[in-house]
Amino acid sequence: MPELEEISYSRDATIAAVRDYYNFLAKMYMNEDTIITPPAAGWPSITSADLEGLGKADEVVDLLAHLPYLRDDRDQNLRAHGAPDCYFADWQSLIRALDEGKTDAEELKIVTEGAEFYEEAPPHVVGLSAGADNPLFVLDTELGIVHWSECPGEIKDDPPREPVEDDPYDYAPENEADWRNDAPAWAIADFFELLKDQFRELNFIPISPYTVISAFVERDGRSEGMIPMLQNIFREHGWPDLGRYRKRECLEAVQTALEESYPDRADFRRDQ
Repeated sequence: MPELEEISYSRDATIAAVRDYYNFLAKMYMNEDTIITPPAAGWPSITSADLEGLGKADEVVDLLAHLPYLRDDRDQNLRAHGAPDCYFADWQSLIRALDEGKTDAEELKIVTEGAEFYEEAPPHVVGLSAGADNPLFVLDTELGIVHWSECPGEIKDDPPREPVEDDPYDYAPENEADWRNDAPAWAIADFFELLKDQFRELNFIPISPYTVISAFVERDGRSEGMIPMLQNIFREHGWPDLGRYRKRECLEAVQTALEESYPDRADFRRDQ
C-alpha cells in the first residue's frame, strides 16, 4: 500500500486525471457536450472572493477554477451520472448559484462534503460530488488523496488499486480522523483509475447517456437477471476494448432490452 510520504499533490496532474476520467465516460456512455472545460484563465465565477464564505484555501480555489466539469447548468433531467447514482459537482455552476443567492455556503458544504464532515473539514479539502444522497468523494489538496465515504464493501474490502496505508489518527486531528478513518483514501490518480476499473469490469453499468447503476446493489425479484443481461450486452458490443466498442449501438440495445424485460428500470431519456 502507498504511504502518504510517497504521495504529493499537483494541480495540473489532478486536472489531467479528472479530464481523462470524464473523457473515458464519454467514450463509454456520456454525451460529449456534457463535459465543459474552462477558459485558459479559469472559470470567471470561481475566485477567492466568490469562495470566501466556504473558507477554502487558495490551492482549492485555484484547482476548482481550472477543472473541467460535468455540466449542471441546463434541464436537470439531462444531468449525467459520473458513477452510480452520483452527480459530480459542477463548481462553476454552484458558485454562480451562491452568488445569485440561490443557495448558501453551509448548504454547499453539506451537499459536497457531507453532514458528518463539513464542520470539521479543513480549508484544503473539497468535495468532488454534490447531492443529498450522493456518494461523497472528498479531495485533499494538502495530502494529494481522495476519500470515498461509504465506499461499497466490495471495493473497500478488495480494492483493485491500493488505498493509502497511513492511519488517519497518525496524521489528522482527532475531529477529522474519525471521519477519515471510515472513508478509505487513494492517491488522486489511483482514485480515478479505480472508478474506471469498476466500469471496465461492469460493476458500474450505464443504462443511458445519463444514468449509471451499480452491480453491487441488491435488487428485488422483479430485477432478477438484469445485471448479467446488461453486462452481456456491453461485452457483445466490444466492451471494454475501446477500439471495438460500439457505444451508440450498445446503449440502444441496452434500452431495448430493458424496455422489453425490465420496463420499470428503463431510462426513457433517449440521447437528446
